Amino acid sequence: MTFALAATSTTSAQEETSRWKFGGDFRLRAEFNDNNTGVSDRHRQRMRFRFGGTYMVNEEITVGVRLRTGNPDDPKNPYQDLGKVFNSFDLNLDRLYVRFRTKAVKGVTLWGGKFDNPIYRNPIYGELVWDADLQPEGFAVQFASQGKGKDHFGAVLGQYAVLEQSAAADAWATLAGVDFAKSTSSNQHLSGGVSYTFFGDLTPTGSTAITGDFRGNSMTGTEPSSDFGIVDAILAYHMEHVVFSGEVINNVRAASGIGNTGAAVGAAVQTGAGKFYYQYSTIEQDAVLTVVSQDDFLKATNFNTHMVGWKKKLSDRVGLHIWLMASEPNELLPGTVDEMVYRFRIDFNVTLG
Repeated sequence: MTFALAATSTTSAQEETSRWKFGGDFRLRAEFNDNNTGVSDRHRQRMRFRFGGTYMVNEEITVGVRLRTGNPDDPKNPYQDLGKVFNSFDLNLDRLYVRFRTKAVKGVTLWGGKFDNPIYRNPIYGELVWDADLQPEGFAVQFASQGKGKDHFGAVLGQYAVLEQSAAADAWATLAGVDFAKSTSSNQHLSGGVSYTFFGDLTPTGSTAITGDFRGNSMTGTEPSSDFGIVDAILAYHMEHVVFSGEVINNVRAASGIGNTGAAVGAAVQTGAGKFYYQYSTIEQDAVLTVVSQDDFLKATNFNTHMVGWKKKLSDRVGLHIWLMASEPNELLPGTVDEMVYRFRIDFNVTLG
């Protein structure tokens, strides 16, 4: 009897442990920023640590959580800069969600809470419209077809809370998108996606809570001059060792006379010496919403940027990434300087779990 009870207890513990899955990553970065615009150059060392897990409540419901370094008030920046008089690092939650995959309808997933943005991204560089570090908050429903091989069709609809105010109006964003993959031969396929993000009034009732997060968008006082309804269309062609991609961006709600379009073209090739890639991006002033768009380039908007990089796996869990970005103004707006600025990074990456 004692043996039977012990065996039952051990089995229950093993089943409970199997419900958990953990994973994360660590990055050590050296970054060199060269400004030719009268702004001082900045060179720094940075670190990022992320670790999280999921718990399978049952066959349909999973709860997820993730910790990360970085300032909790800067959702696009999970990095800790070295050289702050040996201060301790911040550690906070950037994901906390419940995921429901219903058996009633195959391929449908419901998300609620704070989660990774379930959109199709450009396979060369996918953060021109939505920064990958930013984890939206709200609800989303996602559909993924059960295709064979590379063949696939998907769709997503999300409603994200941007700004909640106790005594005033709120700000919301609605995202709708579709994506696909289609085999063209045994080792080649097409993939692509189109999304539309509608942002409501970002300064409701005159609120200035988000005003400081606009980095280069046209402003009228403390409010953006444009409204934002951003279409993002991406198409990529995948061969055995080479990928080509193109992207077109259009803010269909921009104010008259303000630049509202963007585009990117790029390619990547996988070799025995690692992965080499290049992308050219051009973004007009109000083509993207800088509150949520990329922060990798020295310019957040109104730029033309050449990006070239190399990635190499040193082992199953260790990799090296070296990349250079050269950016110049797309248009000489008041206060801008017609000079190229450069950002060079070396990333040492470790996968955990």
